[in-house]
Amino acid sequence: MVDLGLFLAYPLLLIAALFALFGILWAILYPLMFLWAALFSSSNLDKRIANLAEREAATLAEFGKDPLSTLRGEYRPGAAESGLVYSSIVFGPSHWHLLITALGNIVGGRIDILHKVVAAARAEAQQRLREQALADGWDEVLNVRLDTAEMTPASRKKGIRAVEVFAYGTGVRYG
Repeated sequence: MVDLGLFLAYPLLLIAALFALFGILWAILYPLMFLWAALFSSSNLDKRIANLAEREAATLAEFGKDPLSTLRGEYRPGAAESGLVYSSIVFGPSHWHLLITALGNIVGGRIDILHKVVAAARAEAQQRLREQALADGWDEVLNVRLDTAEMTPASRKKGIRAVEVFAYGTGVRYG
């Protein structure tokens, strides 16, 4: 005959074993993930920037020029059709970048790694805007604007975890 107390203890023992397994995995995997980020996050960001440059060159070759404009240069009259074109990206630094930033805040001065992350986010949003204009068949995008928003989880009182860049403009098709 099975003891009822032992029978009821089995689910609790199973839950305790799962928590212990999670704790062991966390204790092993988190330092490995941090080490991985320390070794490869900068090179990963550099690869993303190089890929972005290749995509940008292909898009510029397709258009023959940069289709994005803030109307500071020449304006071509005679638009046959126009419409809204937009793109966005949420871009965040790795834990390694955040650690370097925290150490840089202690010393003070310019924090180059975050500048690189935000510049990559802006360039990606603009490239996505070019690709969207190409997909929609616009000849160019006028009055291009970039909006940036800092994103912080509700659980943290301060500190930016990601940046959203929203790029938009008026797509124009000439007749």
